[in-house]
Amino acid sequence: MTIRPLLLLAALIVAPSAVAQPKAPSAPNIVKMDLAATDAIRSMLDGAFDEGHVAMLQALGHQQAVAATCSGFEIDPKAFAKEFDLIYDDQSGKPRALDAGQRAEVERKATLALGMAFGAQVAISANDHSAFCEAATQERASGKAANLIWAK
Repeated sequence: MTIRPLLLLAALIVAPSAVAQPKAPSAPNIVKMDLAATDAIRSMLDGAFDEGHVAMLQALGHQQAVAATCSGFEIDPKAFAKEFDLIYDDQSGKPRALDAGQRAEVERKATLALGMAFGAQVAISANDHSAFCEAATQERASGKAANLIWAK
């Protein structure tokens, strides 16, 4: 009679470890940092921009961080202005009807988002500076990335 309760107790002790699921691998820190920055940017923009604008501002921040931290990269001011001015367009690429106050608010939010993206990318570059710069070199050489603002 005492063996059965002992067997049940042993089964209960062993069972949780037998059915425990292995933990999924964690994302690398740089991915977590980038996702956290993206979430913060979206939250701050509060729906004022679509996902295309968010991606564009992040791309500009990334390219500016590369130019600030990697040798051989400079920003083309005309290319930057052309890209940044997309903040004034709607999702279909047509200019939004903005009064002076709305335009100032769009510029303020976009500039803050750009600064957040730049800062996040500088922090990400500190994890492995040479890999960060090498990836940028490959990105520029591939010719696949549209809308690069680096001087040629």
